[in-house]
Amino acid sequence: MSGKPQSGGSADVQIPKALVEKLVKGELQLGQFLGMTRERLFEYAAIGHNMLQAGRTRLALDIFEGLVAAAPQEPAFHTQLGATLLTLERVDAAFDAYQRALALDGSHGDALVGRGEILLRRGQVPEGLKDLGRAIELDPGLKKRSTQRARSTLLALKKQAESLKAAPPKR
Repeated sequence: MSGKPQSGGSADVQIPKALVEKLVKGELQLGQFLGMTRERLFEYAAIGHNMLQAGRTRLALDIFEGLVAAAPQEPAFHTQLGATLLTLERVDAAFDAYQRALALDGSHGDALVGRGEILLRRGQVPEGLKDLGRAIELDPGLKKRSTQRARSTLLALKKQAESLKAAPPKR
């Protein structure tokens, strides 16, 4: 056997130079480069969502990190990554994921709710309330679970504020 590398013959993949250049220039996303359709990527996202709901958070994290790498211009994948990171209590990383989603689509309701909840946790109440309120404006029928959660949070905060107002002053 010689020391020369063996050619795989028909197994060698020739990638057109123009395609590689588009990828490098950012004109093509990795998922597109790999021939993955948007529909297929969202099928993977549904699997990731199911994993997250089932408590298989580490697997969901792997899926959403892969989806963000494959389609970095898709705000839904950043949002799902944020939700997964928040489940893992990686709050700063979750906030960054929501920020990236909103940089791509400032009216992404799920990302607004996620970021708003983190802002409230951080004590940035006016900013958090603004995000939650904006999410509800975008989904006034409260069709999304995240918007329902936002409304519940706002109602709870309102009730808490009213009870503080009504409480007798301390002496």
